[in-house]
Amino acid sequence: MKKKIFELAALGAAILILSGCESIGNALYEPVVSTKIVETPEGPVSVVSTNGWVLKGNIRHGIEIGGDVAPYPWAGLVASTAIAVLGVGAHVRGRQWRKAAISGVSAAQAFKKELKELDAARAAKVKSGVIAEQKTSGSQPMVQKILNYI
Repeated sequence: MKKKIFELAALGAAILILSGCESIGNALYEPVVSTKIVETPEGPVSVVSTNGWVLKGNIRHGIEIGGDVAPYPWAGLVASTAIAVLGVGAHVRGRQWRKAAISGVSAAQAFKKELKELDAARAAKVKSGVIAEQKTSGSQPMVQKILNYI
């Protein structure tokens, strides 16, 4: 019975972590951020980019300590496996953000072309095409969340 409960708990945790749930993702992962200063005609501008996501240090150390302190000989193996599974979750989250960024840049390029021509009907057509593309790739909610921050 204990084994079944443990398996169900592990399955539920994996589903929550890998599903992209934002509140859990923000609690577990932190972005790998780099900042570059770019010289422009208006002056220097700092550009911040996210290269991916990693497991937060306090979460990682907590799991490692739990594996070291537990009185079972296989606890270290379970801790290492949990860290590996969470690492996969960070990779999945990084891919989702990368897809959203690529989708946003392609949308900006499409809008830029259409805005040069100043044709409102074509701009609306491009917007609906971009929204459809983002929905099919699954990046539309994330792009919308980013746009709401702006």
